[in-house]
Amino acid sequence: MSDAPTPEQRQGWLRELRVNGFVILRGFVDVAWVVALREQLVPILNGEFERYRKGEAQTQRATNRLALDLSRYAKLLDGPLGDPRYRQHPVIEELVGEVFGGADRWRRGWSQVECVWPGSVHMDWHSDQTPEESPDPDRMNEPVRLTYNVPLVEFSWATGAMEILPGTHHLPRNFLRTALKDVRNLYPVRLDLSLGDAVLRDGNGMHRGTPNLSDAPRPMLDQTYKRVAG
Repeated sequence: MSDAPTPEQRQGWLRELRVNGFVILRGFVDVAWVVALREQLVPILNGEFERYRKGEAQTQRATNRLALDLSRYAKLLDGPLGDPRYRQHPVIEELVGEVFGGADRWRRGWSQVECVWPGSVHMDWHSDQTPEESPDPDRMNEPVRLTYNVPLVEFSWATGAMEILPGTHHLPRNFLRTALKDVRNLYPVRLDLSLGDAVLRDGNGMHRGTPNLSDAPRPMLDQTYKRVAG
């Protein structure tokens, strides 16, 4: 996959993550691996979406959006999905350790693929952080959850790219839940991404998915990391 970054590059990524709440890692993963993984996952996703259309399953996000747990599939399937550098990428986990204060201060969370089909709508603005992860809802946030995302198609205005509100990862949960709703003008950043790009982001940052206006599904890998008490 990616080459080891220089110390200067690593520190630059960490600075961007701390200021903005996310960092885009350009050309971070091998494009051939991304394409192979997409080809492996799309039949599975289409099958799950067909079950949803028949009323046999429910999406876990919003209209025409599905989140599928990949941990079981990764154990069953060989090839790109079973590659440990997806769920245990050494460079990502080094960055996670630096953010959380040590290799023993974090654990892996879910491994899933989020997919958006044509006909989706804007998601509501939200953070991924749970009340249990933010015990003091009025305190300025410190990183407790990080998410590593890898798009399996190009992200653009047409394919349902993610939008993020930079800096909101610092805000208290109560502000995000209540006061932010009264802000009239928001200026999000749309994550336009090419194949091979990846994103590392703070789970408390406000973000949303945009409508998929293309004629194909838009899948994205989602690997989370959670801080543990030390």
